[in-house]
Amino acid sequence: MDAAAIPILKRLVPSLRKRRAEMTDPLTYRLIKRNGAMFLVDYSAWSDRQTLIHGLVERPQTEFLLRAFVDHGVEIFVDIGAHTGAYAIMVARHTQCHRIIAFEPDARNFAHLQANLLVNRLIGKVETHQVAISDKDGTAPFMSVEPPYNVWSRISQEPNSQGNALVRTARLDSLLSLDSASVGLKIDVEGHEFQVIDGMPNLLRANRCILQVECVPERLPAFAAKMKALGYDHIHSIAHDRYFIRA
Repeated sequence: MDAAAIPILKRLVPSLRKRRAEMTDPLTYRLIKRNGAMFLVDYSAWSDRQTLIHGLVERPQTEFLLRAFVDHGVEIFVDIGAHTGAYAIMVARHTQCHRIIAFEPDARNFAHLQANLLVNRLIGKVETHQVAISDKDGTAPFMSVEPPYNVWSRISQEPNSQGNALVRTARLDSLLSLDSASVGLKIDVEGHEFQVIDGMPNLLRANRCILQVECVPERLPAFAAKMKALGYDHIHSIAHDRYFIRA
């Protein structure tokens, strides 16, 4: 007997078939509501599939950062490697930050970021820049990764690599001049975190900052030493995300 002929399954089977077709269609986008916000999900992208199934991909990290921002009265949020905007959206909805700035160099991700801000009515509330934050102002070769793994687009690290795109780079100290502010930063740049920090010593020294930085274990001792020299203690880790606060 065809399972679809059983009464209780008459609606379930077509629904499952439709969902399967959507999930395997590389051109399918849908709007979904997760964690109190709207997201445009691309079924061909790994991170969007995770959002569809589980909600926020980095929910423990996001919740820890939001609590820290509230506890420390963070006023300004800087999202470096914003991807499609989940952190910026959550900070806009759940904190008192009066300025939110998102940097995302990948053209596809940047367009997706703008779409997510639009459906959450955050255009104008979140500043966006298609720039890679680094240790110099100029341009750099970039590896723009297609779905499903476009979350791992990055500045090319290999010597003499031309990448497959060219992106604008900037030191954060060239773009932001702040003094005595309470600043939160999320840095997720696929191995480029040392250069990001090298481009923002003035901001770190002149302000009270809380940072979430993705850093793999083998690079953490050297990175923690760099942050310590700038006056920041490593206070917590969740997976590969490390948390630093001014000592």
